Amino acid sequence: AKKKATKHKMETNIQSQVARKGGPSQDGGDSSEAMINEIMVRLPAAVIKDIFDFVISEAVAVAAGYVHCLALKPDGRVIGWGENDHGQTTIPGGLSQVRAVAAGRNFSLALRKDGTVAAWGNNDYGQTKVPDGLAGVKAISAGYHHSIALLENGRVVAWGNNHNGQTDVPEGLEEVIAVSAGGWFSLALKANGEVVAWGYNGWGQATVPHGLTNVTMVAAGGSHSLALKSDGTVVGWGLNFYCQ
Repeated sequence: AKKKATKHKMETNIQSQVARKGGPSQDGGDSSEAMINEIMVRLPAAVIKDIFDFVISEAVAVAAGYVHCLALKPDGRVIGWGENDHGQTTIPGGLSQVRAVAAGRNFSLALRKDGTVAAWGNNDYGQTKVPDGLAGVKAISAGYHHSIALLENGRVVAWGNNHNGQTDVPEGLEEVIAVSAGGWFSLALKANGEVVAWGYNGWGQATVPHGLTNVTMVAAGGSHSLALKSDGTVVGWGLNFYCQ
């Protein structure tokens, strides 16, 4: 009851702020969403924080791109905010039944419950051009300018920028349980706890440490990689200029 009361109070406060800024929208439609978008840059920082706290309340997943963010709501809708110079926070109309999101440098991905993928934002390298017929997807990941999809059958599909071989999935790669797209390289975790990497390797980020086994999770950064082992220890490799 307290949670519902707080949510109602927040909605009332937002509508009050909107009303003070000019009332109904010019086109005669519902003022709340349109006016919030229009006046956001003029609101005090504290009010903006309250608005975002309200909008993304009860989010079940989030993703952070270069300068934009995504949140997944319990009802399968997606919320986006931040830089929108390439439309990366403009959620496609009708997008629903989403179960996972991923944010690239200036583009976004969404995995629907039916196993299909939606993509929007910058497409300079084809990173938002989802391969025709792609289905049965289990997980997604977005790199700087490339995208990766893990299929239910344990295989991997990648598309987008391939200047450094980051979308050239190694032949015969299967039994994959997790993927992660880095800056210009990619990682895959196999069911046996082994890690496979491909793409740009200028800083050793795609050179998996010899003897690395029993891995349960992987994460690819801009130029470095991390692996979580079953004993709780973490292994890192690649660029270490900032001790990452």
